[in-house]
Amino acid sequence: MTTTTPILNGPHLRRVRDDGYWRVTAPSGILLGYVEEVEVDGRPRYRATRLHPPLRLVGIGEFAALDEATECLR
Repeated sequence: MTTTTPILNGPHLRRVRDDGYWRVTAPSGILLGYVEEVEVDGRPRYRATRLHPPLRLVGIGEFAALDEATECLR
């Protein structure tokens, strides 16, 4: 019997607050940035913010889907 371990290449999400705020980390554990859920015209949007050392946050953009916002921080 052979078992395989899945390779997880993409960023990982961890909910930081219950109001729609996630921390995005690389598989290695390095903090890449944050994604925040906001409401625009009655619909959810996701704002991605990249962390640039030392502790400077730079807005990347707004996305219609959480996975799109997460992937842009890859």
